[in-house]
Amino acid sequence: MESPTDSSSPITPRDRVVQRLAAFGIPVESIQEYEGIVDFVNANGLLLPEVVSAILPTDEEVAESIEDARLKSKKWMTLTMKNQFRESMVWLQWLMFLGEPVSALKNLANSSQHGVCGAVWGSNDIAYTCRTCQNDPTCAICVPCFLNGNHKDHDYFLIYTGSGCCDCGDETAWKREGFCSKHKGAEQIQPLPENFANSVGPVLDALFICWRNKLFSAEGMFQESMRTSDCGAEQRKVANKLTYVVVETLLEFCKCSESLLSFVSRRIISLDSLLDILVRAERFLGDGVVKKLHVLLLKLLAEPFFKNEFSRVFLSYYPTVINEAIKEGNDIIFKKKYPLISTFSVQIFTVPTLTPRLVKEMNLLDMQLKCLGDIFVSCSREDGCLQAAKWGRLYNTTDRVVGDIRFVMSHDAVSKYVTHEQQDISRTWLKLLAFVQGMNPIKRETGLHIEEENDSMHLLFVLGHSIANIHSLLVDGAFSVARNEGPSVLSYTYKQDMDDGDSMRYAKVGRLSQESSVFSVMGRSAAKVTEVGSDSTSHLIIPSSVIWLIQECLRAMETWLEVDEGIGAALQSISSPNSRGFPDINFLGIKKTLYQIRKGKYFGKLIGSSETHSLPSCSPVYSGRQASDDMDITKNLGSDAKTFSAEISPATCGSMGLDVSTIETESSTGLATLRVLGLCEWPDIIYDVSSQEISVHLPLHRILSLLLQNALRMFYGESVLTNMTDPCSGSSFSAIYADFFGQILRGCHPVGFSASVMEHPLRIRVFCAQVIAGMWRKNGDAALISCEWYRSVRWSEQGLELDLFLLQCCAALAPPDLYVKRILERFGLLNYLSLGLERSNEYEPVLVREMLTLIIQILQERRFCGCGAADSLKREFIYKLAIGDATHSQLVKSLPRDLSKFDKLQEILDRVAAYSNPSGFNQGMYSLRRAYWKELDLYHPRRNLRDLQVAEEKYLRFCGVPAMTTQLPKWTKIYPPLEGVARIATCRVTLQIVRAVLFYAVFTDKFTESRAPDGILMTALHLLSLALDICLQQNGSSDVEHQIGDSYSMLAFVNEEISESLDYAAGKQSLLSLLVALMSMHRQENQNNYLESSNCSLSPLIESLLKKFAEVDFHCMTKLQQLAPEVVSHLSKSIPNSDRRTSSSASSNSEMRKEKAREKQAAILAKMKAEQSKFLASINSSSTDDSKSEAEMSNSDAEHKIEGAVQEICSLCHDPTSKSPVSLLILLQKSRLLSFADGGAPSWDQGPDKEQGSSVLTNGVPNQSGFNASSSISGLASQSVQLTENSIVESANNEQEPRSEVNVIFEFVKSRFPSVRSIQAPFTSSDVRDVTVYNLETLEEDMYKCIRKEMCDNLLNSSFQNEDVSYAAESSPESRDAESGILGKYVAALSSETSENSLGSQNTNVDSKLIESSPQPLAYDGFGPSDCDGIYLSSCGHAVHQGCLDRYLSSLKERYVRRTFFEGVHIVDPDQGEFLCPVCRRLANSVLPAVNVTLQNAGSQPMIATVDPVPALGSPSLPDKDTCSLLLQRGLSLLKTAAKVVGKPVFFDALSLQRKRRTSQNLEPISRVLSKMYISRKQDRFSGSQRLSLPIILWDTLKYSLMSTEIAARSGKTSMATNYTLTSLYKEFKSSSEFIFSLFQKVIQNLSSTNSLHALQRFRGLQLFAESICSGVSFDYHSVKHKQEDNLLRILKNDEKEALYPGTQFLNRASDPILAHDPFSSLMWVLFCLPCPFISCEDSMLSLVHTFYVVSVVQAVITCGIHGYNINELGSHHCLITDIFGILGGSDCARWYFVSNDVDHSCDIKDIIRRLSFPYLRRCALLWKLLKSSVSAPFCDRDNVRETSHLTLDVMDTNESTSVELNEVHELEKMFRIPPMDFVLKDEVSRSFSLKCFHHFHKVYEACSFQNVFYCNPAVPFKLMSLPRVYQNLLQRYIKQCCPYCKNVLDEPALCLFCGRLCSPSWKSCCRESGCMAHAMDCGAGIGVFLLIRRTTILLQRCARQASWPSPYLDAFGEEDIGMHRGKPLYLNEERYAALSYMVLRFFSQI
Repeated sequence: MESPTDSSSPITPRDRVVQRLAAFGIPVESIQEYEGIVDFVNANGLLLPEVVSAILPTDEEVAESIEDARLKSKKWMTLTMKNQFRESMVWLQWLMFLGEPVSALKNLANSSQHGVCGAVWGSNDIAYTCRTCQNDPTCAICVPCFLNGNHKDHDYFLIYTGSGCCDCGDETAWKREGFCSKHKGAEQIQPLPENFANSVGPVLDALFICWRNKLFSAEGMFQESMRTSDCGAEQRKVANKLTYVVVETLLEFCKCSESLLSFVSRRIISLDSLLDILVRAERFLGDGVVKKLHVLLLKLLAEPFFKNEFSRVFLSYYPTVINEAIKEGNDIIFKKKYPLISTFSVQIFTVPTLTPRLVKEMNLLDMQLKCLGDIFVSCSREDGCLQAAKWGRLYNTTDRVVGDIRFVMSHDAVSKYVTHEQQDISRTWLKLLAFVQGMNPIKRETGLHIEEENDSMHLLFVLGHSIANIHSLLVDGAFSVARNEGPSVLSYTYKQDMDDGDSMRYAKVGRLSQESSVFSVMGRSAAKVTEVGSDSTSHLIIPSSVIWLIQECLRAMETWLEVDEGIGAALQSISSPNSRGFPDINFLGIKKTLYQIRKGKYFGKLIGSSETHSLPSCSPVYSGRQASDDMDITKNLGSDAKTFSAEISPATCGSMGLDVSTIETESSTGLATLRVLGLCEWPDIIYDVSSQEISVHLPLHRILSLLLQNALRMFYGESVLTNMTDPCSGSSFSAIYADFFGQILRGCHPVGFSASVMEHPLRIRVFCAQVIAGMWRKNGDAALISCEWYRSVRWSEQGLELDLFLLQCCAALAPPDLYVKRILERFGLLNYLSLGLERSNEYEPVLVREMLTLIIQILQERRFCGCGAADSLKREFIYKLAIGDATHSQLVKSLPRDLSKFDKLQEILDRVAAYSNPSGFNQGMYSLRRAYWKELDLYHPRRNLRDLQVAEEKYLRFCGVPAMTTQLPKWTKIYPPLEGVARIATCRVTLQIVRAVLFYAVFTDKFTESRAPDGILMTALHLLSLALDICLQQNGSSDVEHQIGDSYSMLAFVNEEISESLDYAAGKQSLLSLLVALMSMHRQENQNNYLESSNCSLSPLIESLLKKFAEVDFHCMTKLQQLAPEVVSHLSKSIPNSDRRTSSSASSNSEMRKEKAREKQAAILAKMKAEQSKFLASINSSSTDDSKSEAEMSNSDAEHKIEGAVQEICSLCHDPTSKSPVSLLILLQKSRLLSFADGGAPSWDQGPDKEQGSSVLTNGVPNQSGFNASSSISGLASQSVQLTENSIVESANNEQEPRSEVNVIFEFVKSRFPSVRSIQAPFTSSDVRDVTVYNLETLEEDMYKCIRKEMCDNLLNSSFQNEDVSYAAESSPESRDAESGILGKYVAALSSETSENSLGSQNTNVDSKLIESSPQPLAYDGFGPSDCDGIYLSSCGHAVHQGCLDRYLSSLKERYVRRTFFEGVHIVDPDQGEFLCPVCRRLANSVLPAVNVTLQNAGSQPMIATVDPVPALGSPSLPDKDTCSLLLQRGLSLLKTAAKVVGKPVFFDALSLQRKRRTSQNLEPISRVLSKMYISRKQDRFSGSQRLSLPIILWDTLKYSLMSTEIAARSGKTSMATNYTLTSLYKEFKSSSEFIFSLFQKVIQNLSSTNSLHALQRFRGLQLFAESICSGVSFDYHSVKHKQEDNLLRILKNDEKEALYPGTQFLNRASDPILAHDPFSSLMWVLFCLPCPFISCEDSMLSLVHTFYVVSVVQAVITCGIHGYNINELGSHHCLITDIFGILGGSDCARWYFVSNDVDHSCDIKDIIRRLSFPYLRRCALLWKLLKSSVSAPFCDRDNVRETSHLTLDVMDTNESTSVELNEVHELEKMFRIPPMDFVLKDEVSRSFSLKCFHHFHKVYEACSFQNVFYCNPAVPFKLMSLPRVYQNLLQRYIKQCCPYCKNVLDEPALCLFCGRLCSPSWKSCCRESGCMAHAMDCGAGIGVFLLIRRTTILLQRCARQASWPSPYLDAFGEEDIGMHRGKPLYLNEERYAALSYMVLRFFSQI
């Protein structure tokens, strides 16, 4: 075969296959097409394997590809090899399907039915879990299956996936009713048709053989470590590429047909060793290939038979991976190299039909436990405990194995199997726990502080949590037989006539003999046992599996305890039995004899009296109660026992370490003696927590505790008690519980068990107390983390609470005094009983308090021994809600795991707590109902002092009394075996502790730190109260059997006197006398301090305790009658009169003390109030009351009002005497609010515009020249040569044009266009005429008077009316000459300004490059910055000196550069000049001078009515409609007359070429900021230049701010409804902007008339506006004989450098068709151009409002026509509507240009027109309010106005209707005296004017290209993107969308709520444009609002600063779900989203 290198061109993969087949012997001509190979195989079927081998590439070809790759690239080689294998797959598919494979697969797909989904997930995909439909918690289904299924009212939630596949259709994982409509179960999968099976099978077999061989070769090379050899690399590469292509083909098969999938899976299984090598392939194949292979295997698992076979191979491979990880010593190899285990273990071990079979048939659990054991052994220390640091490197491996064990054990059949049938597995598990028992011990550091921390510490707690989960499953399995099968259990009790053989036999088979006794009774006779009825016997059944598991657990604990440091030493110190003189005895004989005699019928009683706690002999019994004398043993033994009892007494057995129960158990079960747990003496264990090692990990203790809990619940739980209906059940039950511990703790002695088992849980509690006290600070975070985790909710359920229950069990069994003394020892507080007044150390108070708290918790806790689930749940809710209100998830998360799954959870929660709906930022919260505060538990096991303090404060607020004196602990019902716990409260040692606390509290002087501070004293009193409660209940109980405490010894101790008190000259004191003394002390203190007595007085509490003592015991009452007769007087039968008087007197004295305290408190408050008033007066001393109210001020006081701002004090220096002028702090910010409001809110289900984000369609201007901004300057210059020549010649010929100005113009043009420098001026001489120089201030006043005079003359002579409105397209020659003169003056002044600022020809090239490289987009509405709609102005109203501000900013910038913290560092950007107001902390970036001394009077005059006076606008007394006329003609006359007058020679000759005045220094800050925003790229060069046209920029800012304020007033604060009211509009304006806008407007008027260039700009703009509005022409369409002006203006427009300046933009804007722009914007510009006095003229203002109102009506009519309104219903066929509709059809440009997003076709067209004109009228009203403003100060009534404004907005939210809107329109029409709509539509002047405007618009549009559109909308509020109601819809749409730039899936997609584009909050170099910051600059002018899809929260962006906002989506409980951790359905909260919209709106309109 010819090699590719021999041919001139490379051989294609197809040709290579043909060559190989030809070499095999197939004729070439028959295989030119794919059909040929099919025919050949059909004819030669036996050659199929050889043909398949020939089709696949040979090893030589692979080597050839590798050789070529060395010369080219690795990527080329990979592509070549893949293409070769893919071509081979095409040939093989032709062989498989005997024809074209695509059509065959399509036919299979159409014919097969879908059974199982099996969709494979990737990382961070989303899926759904439904608790209603799943079979185990690991099951999930994909999004399509969830949407196609019926999960209504199901408990489902959403999850993020890591791997796995969809379980829909798999009945082993998902319930059938939860299947989607497309997948109905695996049984629906039909076999592959026989014809396909016969053709596909042989080809697949041959292919799989070749595949297997290649994989084996690659594996062999890998095992031989020949990775670097060419041969090895070649084999692995071939295996990689072949596997990739084969898997790719098989995945395509599986996708097309499940029948084919099943067929493929069976073929893989049938081929020997193929599945094995595929499982091992991850060891030697590439990562990408392995990932694809695992996807195929996941797909094939849908076939049940394949899953069975795969699981067996998987189990054989499992230990290999674990051993590899152990060998490497870290998890890297497990996590990265071997992902198969973590991917497939959950798929295998959670199948309920498969896993139990694997456990039984393949010893699955044995294998897993061996793997876990290997891990533990490899990470263990010499003592057998895990070494945390070493084990931390294998944490993931361990977590995987333990997690898999939990998966396996979660099956009920498995847990039963390991506890009943295969108990060796349980025994192995308990042995493994020894590695974890006591792991990671820590020791207190007393030297240097530990710097290094153990990073693996928290991992140990996670391991403990996982182990605890397995314990729960193991215990459930042990108890499962009793719960489910009932009779199939074995009780460890024995009948008298049953021998050992029968007992063992029945124990093995696991069933109960009918003749056997159900239980035995301790200390009862056989006759007593027979009295127990059969109904009660069922409650005593103890499963044999439970007994066995407890015994194994005890044995494991015994082994571990023997090597414990303290217990082992104590065990050795105890004397041996023979050392006491007992003879040697045959122990085995004793065991047998005792067993034969006793046979389980007798178990003696425990001697539990506190008086006899030091036992000389042992009692071999278990009981929770006191027992009789030991000699009772012999009473029931019979004659056979007499000899034995004489030989060996029970005391002797106890002395030998043998107890009866132990012997009996050993004889029946063969248990070895438990030396530690079977001790009959109380061991003296020496241990110090503060100096020896301590560990909080005790899994053996906790599994024992769990077993005891379940056993108790099984015997005495709610279900058991409710089922006991036998009348004699009470006595029977009393007999039952006596033997509880005797049955389950066989082999142990009560003393040994309690002393040994309590030791380590007690150590942990002491350790936590010491950490709280601060004793472990030098250990760093290790001790603190251990303590916090131990006490946390997650761990306490499986740690702290289990340990506390063990302590309770030990307390019930141990001698009480010894038990409490052991607690004292461990806390290190034995000397606390010495009654020495000096503290032993600084930690003592905390330790004493924690010790007393522990004792109370042991006595009071009922979580596992008395309370049902409902009561426990209620207590948890009360405790959590007492700390603070909580959300539903917070409450559920705070619950123990079993309670969180309680089915009545919500019912109990609703009963305990009140729910408040979410409002604003507040989520839906639950608060505790008042009635349940009385059930607050102050001694909750997880109590925290900080939380407890909060709960106490809330309790006092709700209940009015302190919790510590009210919520006393009480003795409640407890399970009978644990009633002995009560002895702890009444024992002598406990009472000694309480007495010591009282002693210290009474006798400690004020100069010594008390050993019993208030916290300890209160806790001790609580403990004493609990003991008294026990005594009271004992006295009230008639059942002697249920004596729960030793009340007699307690009452005797109360009166016992102590001699130590004599040392303090206090006489002999007893506990009772100390209480009386303490009560007296606190009463005396309360008299001096009423506040303390009202908050937490101890005297009432102590008094109540004394009364209880008197009630309990007569001796106590007698003693109290001597010590405190007033306390016990109520107990006397009759109260003497003297006592009554004494009581009355005491009551009177108490009232007098309280009254005196109230007077003292009132005096203190009065003094504080006086000081506050004095302080406020000193602050406000500078703000005198010299300002007048708005109502009192007349119009003549306007100037005084502005000057009143001079008295504003600087907010930085606060110097009231300073004479320096102040400036108001302002914020200037870019905004796109108008664009967003016009364009409307995008919808979530529509993709974003491709152009959106880079440019926003807005109201814009036409590109009238059609010039491309990126064209070259040379082309522009050549176009301007002729214009320049014409302009110069015409200027020279113009007599009105001075020659000097012509020369200046000529030089200006030459500087702009170098190509025209060769043109010579026609003359060079100067011609200076004598001109009277006007003062610019008086010039405009004269213009105003002249214009008014001419208008009056025209109206009187009616000459103007005769012209009607059909003005000629061209103006008169005089007016044209005047216009030309104004323009010439402007260009000359422009040229002079240019030359003075050195912007001549030397910068031309630089400017050209700048313009050529950076084309400028169109500005909004034809004028303004290019990157936003406009600049918004806002102010907080505070003032500063400019010098103070400069110093403050300099300091701020210095700290910013040094990266030193300062206030607002994350908010402000000092580089942009931003800072926070020193007073209110609002953002600011500039200042505005508060006083302008040059402010002219004209600008300050109030509005006046002249010529034709009209009533004041808004007057309540309006004339009739007949007197209302349209003032359109008057407005047109005003414009035309003004344009004519300003061009008169007498006025424009007075305008000098020299600037009259430069920009005031006070305006430089605002000028600098605005110029940077408008011309940011050239700001530095033009800073301070008059070319920036500061008045124009300022006026545009004012105009945009007014428009933004009007939009802001439309929205409500918490609702999306529109607010139309004029009142709310005014209040919004007054509360936020009135003062600053008014001052701003006057500053602009002053500035615009102080510079000739500015005046020329305004007057030329006025002329252009007049031509466009009155004549309907633009400058481009003048007649040929008036071209001078055109040429000059065209030069400016064609100079792109000039086009960047506001002045040129303004002139372009003025010449545009009036219909192309917003009418209010046009009105504002006309007012700017007119002489300043016109802004104060009322009737002129009114006429202009009418004029532009008609413009808005015309725009509305055009919009209605475009939207297809029917005008046939109009009453008149000749009106403005018909005129516009008639000509609209021929104008396609209008249909494209006018856009509306909210036009209601159901409304009348006239109403629609009025609604569309509503925004214009609202803005006019706002302007009118501004011009009439009389606000004298920044803070004039602001607070009150703002509050009422918001109230009005919220109230009006419900009034969103057309009628309300039209009513408001009508009010504005009356305000501006606008006639009815019918009159406007029929008015001839308006009709003629409208047609002229439309023709002008149409003419310009046809000649020019418009890039933007005009929005004509009603007054709709600003809205963000329309979001779906259910968040999952949004998540499913956007979670996997790709970045439009890098095409990768976004890790954290962020949805822009302005335009709908997906962005990324994190910066990436590959796609910078998709970043949130870049998009915010482009879309929102630096402002961005993004919804973080994965987190559900809002990201707010302002330039480079970011801030978060709460999620607008809440769940059914009104709660957020950040990151979708809970996954519950989330719903859009309208109120929150409206609040977000309102905040964003405020951000655009004010900050």
